[in-house]
Amino acid sequence: MSAWLVWYFTKVPCIMENAAAGLCNPGVLAQYINLPALASCLAIGGGFATFTGGYNIIMLNRERQRADEAEERAIKAQERADQIADEVRERMFKIEEQRSEQYRLNMEALREERRANAEALQEVRRENAEALQEERRLNAEERLQSLEERRQIAANLAEISAVLAQLVQQQNGHRNGED
Repeated sequence: MSAWLVWYFTKVPCIMENAAAGLCNPGVLAQYINLPALASCLAIGGGFATFTGGYNIIMLNRERQRADEAEERAIKAQERADQIADEVRERMFKIEEQRSEQYRLNMEALREERRANAEALQEVRRENAEALQEERRLNAEERLQSLEERRQIAANLAEISAVLAQLVQQQNGHRNGED
């Protein structure tokens, strides 16, 4: 490339007269630079540029395009991951709401069951208290009846004793009178 620059800047302006005379390149270095030398310089420069990265602009553009595409893919993947995460969060929220509702229903059913059990227990206690009270009343009536029967028996015994005493006296009086 530098050889071509030397040739380009050291040549004499190539006008019709100079071209007819073959004097297009009268410079000191220009006599060594001709079309095959220029082609060789360009080929060598192209090869050198290829090996040393002279075409980095094209490669950089391609790499930049690949990087942009990769970034777009990463952004799309991140958006998809965010969307999936949102869906998962929404599902988890629904599941949590369902669990919460089920827990609330279970607790409500448990409270209702406890209330029903408490009412049933209270009813059983009331019935037991009534039965106990009835039994006590019956026992009291039985005691009164038993006491009345004992009084009656005692009265009967007293009457029998009085009758016996009278009979014994009568028999003693008959015996005394027989004597």
